[in-house]
Amino acid sequence: MKNTRKIVAFLMIFILTVNINVMVPSASKINPLPFEDAQLGRNSNAYLSIYSNLSTQMKESFINKISIPAMEAKEKWGIPASVIIGMAALESGYGTTRIAVHANNFFGIKVWGYNPKNAWQLKGQPDEDYEPVPVLVDYGDDRKIFDESKRRDNWYRKFNSYKGAVDYLAGNLLLNQRYSFAKSNYQERIKQGWSLEKAAKEYLYDIAEAGYNHLGGEYYRNKVGKVIDEWNLTQYDDKKFRDIIGHWAEKEILFLAEKGWISGYPDGTFKPNKQVTRAQAAKIISNFLGLTPTNEKISFSDVHQNHWARDVVNLVAQHKIMNGVGDGRFDPEANVTRAQMAQIMYNAGLYSHPNNNQVNSFIDVGPNHWAYEAIETMKQEGILNGYSDGRFGPYNSTSRAQLTVMIYRLYERGFSN
Repeated sequence: MKNTRKIVAFLMIFILTVNINVMVPSASKINPLPFEDAQLGRNSNAYLSIYSNLSTQMKESFINKISIPAMEAKEKWGIPASVIIGMAALESGYGTTRIAVHANNFFGIKVWGYNPKNAWQLKGQPDEDYEPVPVLVDYGDDRKIFDESKRRDNWYRKFNSYKGAVDYLAGNLLLNQRYSFAKSNYQERIKQGWSLEKAAKEYLYDIAEAGYNHLGGEYYRNKVGKVIDEWNLTQYDDKKFRDIIGHWAEKEILFLAEKGWISGYPDGTFKPNKQVTRAQAAKIISNFLGLTPTNEKISFSDVHQNHWARDVVNLVAQHKIMNGVGDGRFDPEANVTRAQMAQIMYNAGLYSHPNNNQVNSFIDVGPNHWAYEAIETMKQEGILNGYSDGRFGPYNSTSRAQLTVMIYRLYERGFSN
């Protein structure tokens, strides 16, 4: 009986062990090591995506995420955003390689050394050291089991976020003495009239020839250039705001941004549908009209000395364009309504003739409304319109896109500074 139990126990352990070993290949589809899968476990496969097929949606999601820090980096360090995004997509398989997944390293940036800090080891990678890495088992061509504890060539810098990886590439690596000339060349070519696309691709050629990619400039320009073309990545070099592409107010937003009358957010967006605050309206109106300070002393209890909009709030108040809300307050974070916006423009004298309508233009704004004259005048000027149901919506908030279009219309009518 004892022998029978021993045999049964042995068989159970054997079966369990076999089942585990059989499951290894299917459980390690994420670039299996040579001993895990005879077909897929090849050293060069260590660099591949963890997915056999990437959907268009997955690729688009990665492009959208990486474009934010890429545009910020372009503004800060001058490296083309299209280049950063294209390099990241190519090098990381749209963020799906093991290096990208485990270390947020989208550019294959290494840290040479034995078990270095802030680094992640890509086990199973081919030998890239100057000195041979010890091989424990050789299963044939491209199927070597290395002694990973003796390696210094397959450690990759670990980043906490997409932004961390992009900032290191654009603000550190590509600005060092070896590659910095490429940025100067790029900027000079743009001045000479090169297209953004051609200049970006030539930038890739320059850094690869300088040693960034061992296969050379022609190869790297073609490979990353193909990604740039596929996703029209130069749009991120040209446009100030990534979230207005195709927006109904895109033309007006870009025009006012070029004039310096409006600005976006640090993440590279404009947020066109976000409501405008009184402080933001003060800044935009002040920029548009080119207001200068007067000698009048203005102070609001809720606009402190270090408030970002203190100066422009004082300017619009000095010029009687925007006043306080009572009790010595300006209420800078309150949203601006359509009626208030009409009154602000009316106070600024942004009209040719005062209202001469004999009847009400809107069913929800009668002669007794506090902003009636301003609303009718701005409607008469073609600056503000109502809704299809005959309403004006005086208490509806004004979006950033709507205010931008209003300012654009005023500019067209010759009311700018």
